[in-house]
Amino acid sequence: MNKFERIFLYTVLAILVFYVFLVDNNAESQVAIQEEIRTRSILIVNDEGREVVMLCSNEAGHGGIVIFNKESTVATNMMATEDGGMVSIANKAGKLVAIMGVDENDNGEIRVYNKNRKVIGSLP
Repeated sequence: MNKFERIFLYTVLAILVFYVFLVDNNAESQVAIQEEIRTRSILIVNDEGREVVMLCSNEAGHGGIVIFNKESTVATNMMATEDGGMVSIANKAGKLVAIMGVDENDNGEIRVYNKNRKVIGSLP
């Protein structure tokens, strides 16, 4: 390779490198914002790899958010239902202690349970 060919080759390579890293809009250093992400569920885990938050759909196809405690036991569940929406809260053992939702007559209702799953209060 003669001197002229080397100078030409190195110049072309330098221009390509300059273009890829400083000019091109597809460079990795730029932030990419997605308009939409489509997936069946999203699972967030803690440092130990245990589930802490899940965005999902239930068997009927309604969307929901499930929040777990550090032992991966369900603590809170927000879910769309056939009647509307529902929020449930569990104690640290994972036993249901409160539900807020919509009844079959389209009225709001709240139920509070004791640790033995007996209703101890409700509205209406």
